[in-house]
Amino acid sequence: MFEMFSGFLNSVYFGITAMVIVGSSWCLVGLVMGDAPKKNVDTSMVQFFGAAFSCLVSLILWITAIPTVNCSLSVLFLACGVYALGTFMNFHMLQFMSAAMQLGPNGVIWSIIQSAFIFPFIGGILFFDVKFTFLRGIGIFLLLAALFCFGRVKDNSVKGSDGKWKKLAFICFGIVAIQQNLTTAPSYFEEAREIPSIIRTLANSFGVLLAAAISNGIKISRQPEFKEVLKKSFFNRHLWKYVCALQFFSLIFAYTLQFPGMDVMAKAGLGGMCYPTMVGSCIVSFTLSSVFILKEKVRKIQMAALVLCILGLILICLPA
Repeated sequence: MFEMFSGFLNSVYFGITAMVIVGSSWCLVGLVMGDAPKKNVDTSMVQFFGAAFSCLVSLILWITAIPTVNCSLSVLFLACGVYALGTFMNFHMLQFMSAAMQLGPNGVIWSIIQSAFIFPFIGGILFFDVKFTFLRGIGIFLLLAALFCFGRVKDNSVKGSDGKWKKLAFICFGIVAIQQNLTTAPSYFEEAREIPSIIRTLANSFGVLLAAAISNGIKISRQPEFKEVLKKSFFNRHLWKYVCALQFFSLIFAYTLQFPGMDVMAKAGLGGMCYPTMVGSCIVSFTLSSVFILKEKVRKIQMAALVLCILGLILICLPA
């Protein structure tokens, strides 16, 4: 029984399962980020204290568990630096995305940004021998078609925005393309795969913490009144509810599923499939959450997009 379980943990099936679960959990981030402003909580505070909590827990676990690091210090620092840089970029991407969504059609903006998941797949093919098959090509096409359909659901363009939202959306597109390739890259290298998930999670959290601290520091220096906004958020009970909800799943999944799953996928030559699988799963879970939690009306184009997304996920996960 143990050998069977151990075999599953080192199989592609575990990697795919892990990517689906982690991606599905991302919908919680969207729900929180959408609800926080309604409760007078600054979203950067949710990210800052969430990252601080994650850093603290990961550091304590690292010190107490003392996980074995079977790689050189140079590889350790380089890989952790790459992870931190990726999440540092992702923090700012979310800020740009939020600004874009105040000016333009949210669905189209979401579609443009999420389409960047194609780049880890291309990067894997070009640099890491990820096999491109006909069925995977169709799967990627179906996911892109699903994103396009979701983008056609709603349009809330603001008059007089002069297309600024498009510039912001494509900036986010570029950031995500680089960020996802950075986050995936270390798992392709055998020595980097030896870095424990605790340490990699710490590096990820540090990137967000650093980005949030710098961003809020700059805002306070330019807008002294912003300090009062942060103060009110700090004493808002909803802030801590959001932090606890996000970090509970984020930490557990990061330690047990995300990094181990990415390692298994990359080792099998499927590293480029990680983000498409996670993004696709996120789309499905967020759509279902919108229906059953937010009680939003379901449109035919949404159902069509959901079906396309599920079919795309199945095809890209098929073995070569």
